[in-house]
Amino acid sequence: MSGIAAGNGYRSNGVYMGIAPGSGIVGVKTLDSQGKGTAVEMLVGLQWVVDNQEKYNIRVVNLSVGATDPAERDPLVRAVEAAWDLGICIVAAAGNNGPAPRSITSPGISRKVITVGAADDGDEVEIMGNTSKNYSGRGPTQECIVKPDMLAPGGDIISAMTSTPPPGKKPIGGHYLRMSGTSMATPMVSGTIALLLERSPELMPDDVKYMLRTCAADLNCPRNQQGCGVLDIGAVLREEAKYVRDI
Repeated sequence: MSGIAAGNGYRSNGVYMGIAPGSGIVGVKTLDSQGKGTAVEMLVGLQWVVDNQEKYNIRVVNLSVGATDPAERDPLVRAVEAAWDLGICIVAAAGNNGPAPRSITSPGISRKVITVGAADDGDEVEIMGNTSKNYSGRGPTQECIVKPDMLAPGGDIISAMTSTPPPGKKPIGGHYLRMSGTSMATPMVSGTIALLLERSPELMPDDVKYMLRTCAADLNCPRNQQGCGVLDIGAVLREEAKYVRDI
């Protein structure tokens, strides 16, 4: 996820560079080596982010994780909304439990955060060892909130590999890995936000969300499948800064 958002592509001579390669990365580990964790561990990680927000100038949190808790007011949702209100852009994966309605995972069910689905969910891809089709989580939530907010590419994404590849996965060039899912789509948006905040650091999370949504390319799909459409990085960065408080 870090490589997709901000990798410099060093091992590939720039071929597999991330969206915002100049960004600083603050790694907060809440999952084990198998990618599993608990809500309590995620809450501890989010609290650390809030406590160290000013020290490390944390502006964006990428949450390529999700729990199948349908309650909007569950602790994860309350935690990400508190961080959002403090000026931190929270970008959460829609989850891979689609295409049924109400399949968005928490904390992506939050009405505040930016929830990202995969734009390629009509294709058959392999996710965590299983072949899936139409996997991207879809709304509405249990509270009838339209989700996801937008889509981004999430199928067969190549990025930097950890020291040990997952079982059954073959490294590319010894340093990269190809994977699919809304977890891969989410850092596409996080990296774009980093570029946007570099240009316009005064933007607040609501402003960022508004600009991303208004610049998304409409795919003419149902709103609870595509949100406002697919991420258009060029359009976002060309757009003059917009402030929700002025609209």
